[in-house]
Amino acid sequence: MQIHFYMPESCLPPEEEMPFWLAGNPRKFELPGKASTAQNWILLTCGHLRSAGADVSLSSKIPDSGIVIALTGNLPAGYRAPSGTFLVGVVADGLPHPACHFHVVQNEVHAQRLPRSLFLPHWPQPGLIPRDPGRGDRFENLVFYGDPPNLAPELRDPSFAENLKSRLGISFQIAGSADWHDYSQTDCVLAVREFGQRPFLRKPATKLYNAWLAGAPFIGGSDSAFSADGRHGVDFLRCTSIREVDDAIRSLHESPDFRHRIVAAGREASGRFAPWSTLARWREALEKIIPGAAAAYFSNHRSGKFLYEATQRTSIAWDRLRGFS
Repeated sequence: MQIHFYMPESCLPPEEEMPFWLAGNPRKFELPGKASTAQNWILLTCGHLRSAGADVSLSSKIPDSGIVIALTGNLPAGYRAPSGTFLVGVVADGLPHPACHFHVVQNEVHAQRLPRSLFLPHWPQPGLIPRDPGRGDRFENLVFYGDPPNLAPELRDPSFAENLKSRLGISFQIAGSADWHDYSQTDCVLAVREFGQRPFLRKPATKLYNAWLAGAPFIGGSDSAFSADGRHGVDFLRCTSIREVDDAIRSLHESPDFRHRIVAAGREASGRFAPWSTLARWREALEKIIPGAAAAYFSNHRSGKFLYEATQRTSIAWDRLRGFS
């Protein structure tokens, strides 16, 4: 069964950048929001698979047959899949779509709660530059990589950076999008979305993967993806209050040995989420798991397909009721 990746023309990067994306090695990230998400999930995945020799195609229109991989945010609200297609929705940060027969999610805990779904990690940051080994035991630069609204307000407040600098001599910076690949001068990564116990079921652990691959210790929040993929106190530090953030920073600052253990454990864990590992997961999904699910769906008679789709709509409705937790 042919496998197609669907991406609307409005989300495509400039024509001169397409060869780099299709080689799995993009140079620029031009578009914000949904277009950027589609590029990272659809175009980059298709590019990595094609570079590895997989027989997959990219289309700006949904074909009438085969397995179709699409970002759910690119599907209209009332969309119905053609009868000959098995539609796989990449949920990303959004919501599962009722037209989809199967779902790809970026959080393992979400996959455990959403029927007919599969956890596939978000790709690490393309072109990632690791921490410069020449920095040695220096612990001077704490960095958040991401959009500022995704950092807890208490940590965005200028007083946090000012206090950190005056007490410990540590600079805190929010990296701009042009620098999200550069960890060369980063001594620690901070990524707490908010304080408390909210699980953020639709958010990935990509910031954790990037820190591991870059060789920097990671301080995160209560995101379920961090706890699913990492081990608190072993390969990252989880904080649910600003007091815990302060304690974590102080522990890392005062004990290079502790810091080295966290980084070493992260380096060992990173192999599960490096590009080659994520590529292997996608190949297994597209060679075995998803074709198996498609074959089971198409083997149903009309009433069986109706029941399949009805249970899909029910499970999706329940998932949507959870909102963006």
